[in-house]
Amino acid sequence: MREDDYVVILRDVWKIYRSREMVVEALRGISLDIRRGEIILVHGPSGSGKTTLLKIIAGLERPDKGSVIVDGYELTMLDEEGLALIRNTIVGYIPQDYGLIEEFSVWDNVEMPLLIAGTPREKRESAVKEILEYVGIYGRARALVNKLSGGERQRVAIARALVNTPSVLLADEPTANLDWENTRIIMDLFKRIREDFNTAIIMVSHDPRIIDYADKLIFLHEGRIKEYAEKKRSSV
Repeated sequence: MREDDYVVILRDVWKIYRSREMVVEALRGISLDIRRGEIILVHGPSGSGKTTLLKIIAGLERPDKGSVIVDGYELTMLDEEGLALIRNTIVGYIPQDYGLIEEFSVWDNVEMPLLIAGTPREKRESAVKEILEYVGIYGRARALVNKLSGGERQRVAIARALVNTPSVLLADEPTANLDWENTRIIMDLFKRIREDFNTAIIMVSHDPRIIDYADKLIFLHEGRIKEYAEKKRSSV
């Protein structure tokens, strides 16, 4: 397999948080290769470094040591402006709390990355309409986010992360507090995104219901990869 088939490459990545009281090694020598079009599930106990791993791949945190390559870009070599560009074009990040602006409409939330990128109005309108239809929530386009259900908010967050067609989609606990019907909708949507766009999807989750959707399982413990399992692509 060619190196450019891998969209995320981590080599000996360390992240250390320091305070007056303690030193916490959140990630300890993580090395990882993720191919385009894979669905990866990262699980492990609280405090094992899962969210830190996502944030480093997203360029939201800088490692203290190691190499982080995303779609050919070495993130450790980029300044803050370069990292912001990566987050707005190559990496889509969905935080656990969705990260939406509650008082804005669905449309305005999804349009935001395009406004930041300076996309012309006609192209913005076309892209937002297309992605809202794709995730099945166009009928709620003018609704305020604070009027939506949890499942609807998650689909808006996915639409916003996907509107610039990123190479990597990162999701922190994407099915937390969702019932099975909404969980199935979200996971089937992730599968469709993977197939339609060849997007790598990396999820952090404690939810055992979604294990069968993943191509690879990674178990983190105390900042290290303790178990790694590759599965046959699921037909769930």
